[in-house]
Amino acid sequence: MSTPVLTRLAFMGAVKAGATIEARWSAAHPMDSGFRVDDSGRKIPRNIIHTVKVFVNEVPILEADLGTAMTSPVYLAFPLEVPPGGGLVRVQWQDDAGLSGETVQRLVL
Repeated sequence: MSTPVLTRLAFMGAVKAGATIEARWSAAHPMDSGFRVDDSGRKIPRNIIHTVKVFVNEVPILEADLGTAMTSPVYLAFPLEVPPGGGLVRVQWQDDAGLSGETVQRLVL
């Protein structure tokens, strides 16, 4: 059984219709690059979050293909235009081990 990956999505700036704010998403994923070894000298298999997709009201606005240079915990910041009437921001991710998840946050005007 794997440990759940904790994620967080926060917004910086005034959430007003038409305003551009900064969205900040983070995930407590180990991001094992495949280059390290454990205490007994065995190679730790690569397991990174390789795909992140962001949707606003189910419309895709960002897709990122991450690599081994991404830090742990994963941190992405990106501009986001607040739609009229607000809505939902959804971040989906998937890692090399087949684990996936999503974070949903409401934009309240």
